[in-house]
Amino acid sequence: MTARAKNTHQDKGLVLVLQDLHASAPAQLRSKSSDEAAHDYCWSALVLSAAFGFRVSPGHDYYLYYVASRWTLSLISPEEWGRRQPGAFVARCELRHDMTWALSFDEGVTEGSETHDALLRYLEGIRSQLESSGSWSALLRAGERHLPYQQRVLTTALSSSLRQSLALSGQMRVPLSVPLLAESLSIPSDPA
Repeated sequence: MTARAKNTHQDKGLVLVLQDLHASAPAQLRSKSSDEAAHDYCWSALVLSAAFGFRVSPGHDYYLYYVASRWTLSLISPEEWGRRQPGAFVARCELRHDMTWALSFDEGVTEGSETHDALLRYLEGIRSQLESSGSWSALLRAGERHLPYQQRVLTTALSSSLRQSLALSGQMRVPLSVPLLAESLSIPSDPA
């Protein structure tokens, strides 16, 4: 392969990467508090840690499942799966235009269930990550290099979105709290 052919091949790859990054640029940004950013980071990171190999776009519904101790994102709803559903349905997910994810948890995710316990373990890991990072800049700079291509592009977009939203609010400290699972699932918290 000649140097020219090699460079042309690499340039095409770079063009595609740049197109994907441009297409995933956050839009409709607004000022967010550090707590709002933590909420968006926690649930967006959950979706981006899921296995999926397709392109996602804002404004569409996707479906999160817990399959064999792994998170999986699908284009197929539980109703469409019928009895062939691959695992426990966790949440309907929508990619917002600011490149954060909104999750609507399934009512079947109840306290004591395997899925609920997996979500609690996930949140504990995120809490450690937030606390050890010290700042949003440090946390968001720590990209997820081990993720597949689509998830890396979306992680870059999420990072950009949160940086810009936090800059608009002037809040760059990392909160010491993460969303309570009970609040996210609309389960009343135990007052004790």
